[in-house]
Amino acid sequence: MWAYFKFEFFQFFSNKKNIAIYVILLFFSCYYALKIAPTYIPIEKVDVNEIEARYLTREEFLNNVEINEGTHHLTRFAATIFPEWNEYDKERLDSIEQHNLKEYAEATYKWYAYSDEMIFRYGGGFLFYNPGYYTYGNNYATMDGHYAYLYSASRYEGYSEGTSNLSVKVFEERTALQTLQRLLHAYLPLILIVSCILFTVDIVLKDRQNPTLLQGLPLSDWRRLIVKGGVSLLGSILAILPLSVGLLIIGARNGFGDFDLPVPIYFLGEFSNITIGKYLIQNMLFIVFWFVFIISLLLFVSVTIKNEFANLLVGCVFVIAEFIYFARGVAVVWNVQWYPTSYVQVGQIISGYRNYLYGTEALTFGNGLYVMGLCACIFLFFTFLISNRRKFKLL
Repeated sequence: MWAYFKFEFFQFFSNKKNIAIYVILLFFSCYYALKIAPTYIPIEKVDVNEIEARYLTREEFLNNVEINEGTHHLTRFAATIFPEWNEYDKERLDSIEQHNLKEYAEATYKWYAYSDEMIFRYGGGFLFYNPGYYTYGNNYATMDGHYAYLYSASRYEGYSEGTSNLSVKVFEERTALQTLQRLLHAYLPLILIVSCILFTVDIVLKDRQNPTLLQGLPLSDWRRLIVKGGVSLLGSILAILPLSVGLLIIGARNGFGDFDLPVPIYFLGEFSNITIGKYLIQNMLFIVFWFVFIISLLLFVSVTIKNEFANLLVGCVFVIAEFIYFARGVAVVWNVQWYPTSYVQVGQIISGYRNYLYGTEALTFGNGLYVMGLCACIFLFFTFLISNRRKFKLL
């Protein structure tokens, strides 16, 4: 069996299609690091001029406003809430000027928490979040701003309480590890899953090119399938290597960060922090479960339909199916936590953002592993039954 594994391993890494996939991943990794990452502008950035302008405007108002019986109620409200707001902004300005980033993180944490309380609870159409959330006709700008401000408050609280070396690049999540975190929250899991599909789509059917050689091997069809699945899993995991080149470039430019940096996790309406090291381990484990699920699915399709295009089509359908039913709050109507397709956005599942969008608390790391593992076992079980039928022929 080990000899057959080495044979499949050599074939996998000498396959021109697979080599092309690795090269494409390497190209996009370097392109992202050199062209896209430097242009990243976070909505919640460290902007001293913006903080100062906001502080001076409110300070001017507080120094000149006169409160009497005829004062408008909104003016009274502004005069009530502006002093604490300005207190935090003044602390932020002073700490940045003194290069005391711990104090800046603590003041910024309090600023975000207070800002969200004022805007979300009492805004009523005259207080707004950062204008960056009100673009492109976003109908959920207030909800996006609410989530982002609480996320930022939790993140800066983690900075103020942690032991990590702080910098503006850390605050703006530009370091290599934080960039990886942002990519896992976006489309990196999708890229890795699609790569796994492309690696696996022909791993069974390619044997048609050497039927005489392979028919003489003293292995059952089921064992051959398991070996093929193992090779495909290993090849999919190694796709991380060309992608890591881009992270090395980003790290050389912006620093690598450290594994103790905080990552806010949303659950039951509140945020708590875990370390970025734990966050990355959970993401990698989740993605490996996705690989196992995809490989087991495509092995099943390979032994039933025996067509590479069918493999590609079925794999892609499972990856993009979430777009068919996704809508904010749809979990109130549908039990989306039982669909494996709901767990494609791995980083968003672990961070709790997908729960926030769906309006549920059931899309969790544990539930995701359970659903993916159960589905993989079901596909492998049926593949086992089919491959052990007397009339079944793998080639």
